[in-house]
Amino acid sequence: QGPPVFLEGLVSSPLYASQTRAEPSKTESRRIIHISAEQKRRFNIKLGFDTLHGLVSTLSAQPSLKISKATTLQKTAEYICKLQQERATLQDETQRLRDQIEELNVSINVCQQQLPDTGVPITRQRFDQMRHMFDEYVRLCTLQNWKFWVFSIIMRPLFESFNGMVSTSSLESLSQTSLAWLEQYCSLPALRPTVLSSLRQLSVSTSILTNPSGIPEQATQAVTGTSTIDGSS
Repeated sequence: QGPPVFLEGLVSSPLYASQTRAEPSKTESRRIIHISAEQKRRFNIKLGFDTLHGLVSTLSAQPSLKISKATTLQKTAEYICKLQQERATLQDETQRLRDQIEELNVSINVCQQQLPDTGVPITRQRFDQMRHMFDEYVRLCTLQNWKFWVFSIIMRPLFESFNGMVSTSSLESLSQTSLAWLEQYCSLPALRPTVLSSLRQLSVSTSILTNPSGIPEQATQAVTGTSTIDGSS
């Protein structure tokens, strides 16, 4: 006995035929999407393991050796632990060096505070030798021109400070101490009282105010030791 007439008409209708064809199409599409997602997942996993092989030294040292994923993960974990230990060691070493630098800075500051304000101490022998050379130079120049003796009285305080402050132990030391001397003693605020004091001494110890014409003779007597005028005071 065949199917009822209305069923035969339904099966043979165009709408039923299109729905029947659509069902396999949707299933196939889902299957393709699933396969694509699975391939992408596997590719990402493989890429991750390849990256680990390149980063972990114990794995990259044997590129031709077939290593399982479990071994790769184990070696990676061991490598991470090793790096963490090395990082902790470096941090400890860094802190130790920082503490050492701090201690050295403190020691340097203590040493600097113990140094004299005028710089490296100059030996008495060298100091006296320089003073003798200055006096001899003043004597020779004064005998040629008495005005130099007046100039030497103004310059002597600067020479004394230079002689006591500037170090000639090395070229670098000479440069540094000379610049420090210039800054401390040769600025205009420092020169004013120095020159004023020298002029006051000249006015008191000579006749420059009462008898200026007698200064040339007094200058000659001062450098030849035949006068009571002390040009080195």
